[in-house]
Amino acid sequence: MAFDGEMRNAIWYSALLLLKLATFPLFVGLNRVKNKIFVAEEDTVMFGGHVTYTDPWIERIRRSHLNDMENILPFIGLLPSPVALCRVFLTARVVHTISYLTGAPQPLRALSWAIGLLCNVYLSWLLLSGVQ
Repeated sequence: MAFDGEMRNAIWYSALLLLKLATFPLFVGLNRVKNKIFVAEEDTVMFGGHVTYTDPWIERIRRSHLNDMENILPFIGLLPSPVALCRVFLTARVVHTISYLTGAPQPLRALSWAIGLLCNVYLSWLLLSGVQ
């Protein structure tokens, strides 16, 4: 399938974002097995460990993933996007995830989240202003 340069770039950055989104369930699962912390009793039978819903590290990973879903999926729905904006959004989401998982002091996480939100708002405005 052939796309023009702008659309090809938008699809490439979207694929990177979707890859980031798709890897987090694996990251959560591997951490559950490694730490033997599960949410289903049948998993403890297979792997040992115990059931808990409140492990701080696993919950931090999950919340980061949920935040990605809340921000990445709307961005992809706003394609095609200018390539510079794709780069800014991708960078903001990666910085947000790293700051979330490392517990970096605020305002880094809040700023990276806000930059991603502003990208989505701007893209929405571009699309809506072009609708006749």
